[in-house]
Amino acid sequence: MNRPLRVALLSPYSWPEVTRGGERYLHDLAWYLSRQGHEVDVVSGTSGPPSIVEAEGARFVRRTHRVPRPMRERGSTAFDTFGLIALRPMLRRRYDVVHSLAATGAVAARVAGQRVVYTVMGHPTPDQFGHRPLDRQLIGLGTRAARVTTTYSEASALAVHALYRRRATPLHLGIRSADFPVEPAPRTGPARLLFPAFAGERRKGLDHLLRAMALVLDRHPDARLQLLGGGDTDWAFESLGTDEPRVRAAIDDLGRHVGDVGHFYRSATVAVLPSKHEAFGVVLVESLASGTPVVCSDDGGMPEIVSSPAVGRVAPHGDPAALASAILEAVALAAAPGTPERCAEHARRWDWDTSIGPAHEALYRQVARCG
Repeated sequence: MNRPLRVALLSPYSWPEVTRGGERYLHDLAWYLSRQGHEVDVVSGTSGPPSIVEAEGARFVRRTHRVPRPMRERGSTAFDTFGLIALRPMLRRRYDVVHSLAATGAVAARVAGQRVVYTVMGHPTPDQFGHRPLDRQLIGLGTRAARVTTTYSEASALAVHALYRRRATPLHLGIRSADFPVEPAPRTGPARLLFPAFAGERRKGLDHLLRAMALVLDRHPDARLQLLGGGDTDWAFESLGTDEPRVRAAIDDLGRHVGDVGHFYRSATVAVLPSKHEAFGVVLVESLASGTPVVCSDDGGMPEIVSSPAVGRVAPHGDPAALASAILEAVALAAAPGTPERCAEHARRWDWDTSIGPAHEALYRQVARCG
């Protein structure tokens, strides 16, 4: 019988203080590992006072982390300086494996003599490094410090290899399937398109979706576009021209929600994520688990999720006409009998208990044995 592991998980930000995919991933990973009997410390930064709390069976060590003003003014972020606050906890305790979501955390753990797994956040491409060349250098340091470098998808693993000539292991995000019970009824009636992303992040593609929505309304005048994720939307309307009033009138802003969002997926006809540089797109899996088909762009790791026309469509990124066509096909798919069950079955391959969690455990044991 395998012995329990002592694992440290490192992140510059704390859940739920920050509610992005990476922080959610680390929180769910800690939940899974602790349920399997492993000893888990989560070391993260926080803008508030330091604390040590027990939650989900894990120990969360949150250390105050404020980027010094001179560094902040030069564009530095918590990812760049996280290693400074991670080093002391890494020196104090010995772990079987340290898994860091920040390059500087990986370097700090390596300096402390730990065995390191480093996950490259996002989908690294040359054009993304144009704004912050330091990112490219730091990720390179992280990959060299780690025993194993991981990514959220095959596409991102290939991107890491192209940039750094280093092998990366895809280690996918997962969902707690029980949080997303399937609605088995076909999605009939007026089309409800769900955009489950932060609208203010331009790479998420709300502008392309709004232009596509104008074309969808030509076929389905009673269609609604529901925004789930919050954020500024005004920028996305700038290119609509004369279609702006009609599209604005068809939008429901649901605000940003953390926690139980499954009912939004179950009440939607189709979920749409027309992003660029998306490493994975776990919201697509959440939608599928709920029985709702999806549409995504052909960039990053999303096509690895939407790998069958039985569960959704993939459209060329930045092409509103193609996106609208894909949405119309997915709306028809959503109304077909059996589609919800096929979507839910497809999503089970990313369940924490049956697939994603065991893959993490296997990798950790491999790294621990190498030490």
